[in-house]
Amino acid sequence: NFVDAEGKQNENCLIYTAIHELARHVMIAERGSKSPRIHSQDFWAAFHNLLGIAEKKGVYRAGINAETQKLIDDARETDRQIAELQRELGRVILAIEESCRKNGLRQEDIIERKAQISKPSTKVAVSAYAMGDQGVGTDIHAEAAKQRDENKRAAIIAAGHEGKSAVQAKKSTAPARPIDSEYETATLIREKRRIERTVESLTRRLEEIKQQLITRGDDDSGGES
Repeated sequence: NFVDAEGKQNENCLIYTAIHELARHVMIAERGSKSPRIHSQDFWAAFHNLLGIAEKKGVYRAGINAETQKLIDDARETDRQIAELQRELGRVILAIEESCRKNGLRQEDIIERKAQISKPSTKVAVSAYAMGDQGVGTDIHAEAAKQRDENKRAAIIAAGHEGKSAVQAKKSTAPARPIDSEYETATLIREKRRIERTVESLTRRLEEIKQQLITRGDDDSGGES
């Protein structure tokens, strides 16, 4: 929406869109992105980084008023409370596991089927509980909890305290992808192998269908007319 409440053109929205297009250019021209998904996590991290730079230079201004800022603060506080509940869930899950051991029960059955909590959610909650309160929201807290490397975990938490978005925090620990012929060659080789496996699977399935048709006395070897 490029028009404000008074019906005037919102210049900030135009700049936002321009930075969005610049991020796409960066992903394709400078980073050699070949992803079929235009708006990948790499894209959003790059886009948010560019927005931050534009804000610091005064090129882009979010123009947040007091009312909106209050809502932002409320949202972040609610998010931190949800992260706290996630840690509490981790504590309860550990207690369930201990109870299962004492009573000879299968903890997987109790947690997944009875408590209705999936393995991924269980793992994140338990890791979050072990990590403790880091003063960040659910997404960043969960992303940090997934990390086994303490340095990566600390980097994600630090990015969250610096005001980075969840995807920026996540990508802050990702190694830079080399943009050279060797990388492009490796990418093409992987894609070639993937396509070959797909063709092999489809060819095998086609032969199975042909044999089934012959068995049924309905040989359609001539194909569609």
